[in-house]
Amino acid sequence: MDPLRLEQVDSVEGLRALAPAWDRLWRASEVSLPTARAELVAQWLECFAPRPDLRILVVRRGDELAAALPLLGRRVKGVVSVGDLTWNHWSANGDLLLDPAGDPDGVLDLLVTGIEGLSWPLVWLDFVPVEAPWWQALLRALARRGAHVDVHPRYRIGQVEIGGAFEPYLAQRSKNLRRSMQKDLRRLEQAGPVTFRLLSRFTSEEVDRCVGEAFEIERRSWKRDDGQTVLDARGVFEFYCRQARQLAEWGDLRLAFLDHGGRPVACEFGFTAKRVYHSLKVAYDESLRQYGPGHLLRMHLIRALHENGDAAIVDFQGPMTDALAQWSTRSYPIGRVVIASRRARSLLWFAAYRGLAAAVRRLRKSKP
Repeated sequence: MDPLRLEQVDSVEGLRALAPAWDRLWRASEVSLPTARAELVAQWLECFAPRPDLRILVVRRGDELAAALPLLGRRVKGVVSVGDLTWNHWSANGDLLLDPAGDPDGVLDLLVTGIEGLSWPLVWLDFVPVEAPWWQALLRALARRGAHVDVHPRYRIGQVEIGGAFEPYLAQRSKNLRRSMQKDLRRLEQAGPVTFRLLSRFTSEEVDRCVGEAFEIERRSWKRDDGQTVLDARGVFEFYCRQARQLAEWGDLRLAFLDHGGRPVACEFGFTAKRVYHSLKVAYDESLRQYGPGHLLRMHLIRALHENGDAAIVDFQGPMTDALAQWSTRSYPIGRVVIASRRARSLLWFAAYRGLAAAVRRLRKSKP
């Protein structure tokens, strides 16, 4: 077996040069997000970090990659420099990629050496699926090294297990949800025909048009008044179009629409890879809020996924809400992972973080 060696890549160009080996590692890994593939991480960096302080750690075995961790420099509260994953609320992209075959403990021990050698005082990872096997393996490697690590739970993400027929799944949802959807659908149909579309195949010309149609619905949602829509954020719509074109080329893009009277009134931007459907953006026309278009869209989408065999899991991506809990059959936690090296400056910042975090948590618990 070829010996392992640690390397660091500091540019988007260097990441793209790794793309064939990176994507082979992604396929071998347990990470299902297609946005963790090299090209889409590179696109995320070009949109959200045009002058990146980039440190991509990779462990090589011969010509192949055994692990990869993309880290980007940022400042927490404008004070301390840290390394974080290439991930934000617009798009989940960076993740720890690990080939479970071979010698994962040896691979991760070498990756930890790379983490400890980074120039940032702290590695501060805000969006980590902390119970995922690959992250648990890294946490064990950090413990073996005696590293200073803090893991803080933040929120849970709901999932739907797809298996068998849709009707038994729907029968397990609450009576209030089922009764409400029946009533809303009946009232909406009285005002005009209701149809559902789940798009999975696109020409290059269709992608931008369909993505634009989806985000025009978002502009008619509650987000419009808060200025949080994709079309109001500079450069973000172009980012999603570019991302969607790449996902469509791979066959991973999924766009769902609920139409009323021939007009789209609710939409969902998602993608499917490794039999996991990831729900990225959902929106509905606020003028039809009384009919529950978001729930009706979700019902049709989950039904379609049961019937077409496209996915075994629906992942809602964002924090669990009451609405998502009504559809979920299980969930998993997202946590913040803060890692300090054994340098004095790192340990001082880590102690300050632990003290402040503990005080904030006590304050939150004391509030009614």
